[in-house]
Amino acid sequence: MSEIAVALLHYPILNRHGETSTTAITSIDVHDFARTCAFYDVGPVYFVHPAAGMHALLGDMTNYYLSGAGGEKNPARKTMLQAVRCVYSLQEILDQDDYQLWYTSATPPAADCIDPSKLLEIEGKHLIVFGTGWGLDLKNLREENGWLSPIEGVGKVRHLSVRGALAIYLDRLRR
Repeated sequence: MSEIAVALLHYPILNRHGETSTTAITSIDVHDFARTCAFYDVGPVYFVHPAAGMHALLGDMTNYYLSGAGGEKNPARKTMLQAVRCVYSLQEILDQDDYQLWYTSATPPAADCIDPSKLLEIEGKHLIVFGTGWGLDLKNLREENGWLSPIEGVGKVRHLSVRGALAIYLDRLRR
């Protein structure tokens, strides 16, 4: 049996100059990741950020629904946000659970990529890792088990928003 979780890394990621950087957690990412993962029955949903202030911000965003009036007004939002976890590093996730790491990118460095649907054929727990900014900072990340096939578009831009990519990957996973 395969289990799938996702992580959105805000550090270590690359900036536009190819340097190690950090991005901010945004409300739209939290709610859209939680909703999409709930729709496809995937979780937990990890947000990785090294700053305590970002953890507090995420707590403020979710606690309104998890333990405040928002959860009474919108029980579906409360249910989906229960899968959200905020951690300081990818290693913290791996210390808590034995996940196989699968990285995503519009331009993966590895020639061998697998279709997301193949993860369900591989026994164990899988963590699909998405990056923010200009992508994952591989020199500061643990070696992956593999890469998921990039999403190929036909338009004028090379990559999607991370929320759009998540939805496509999970749809391919569950097809």
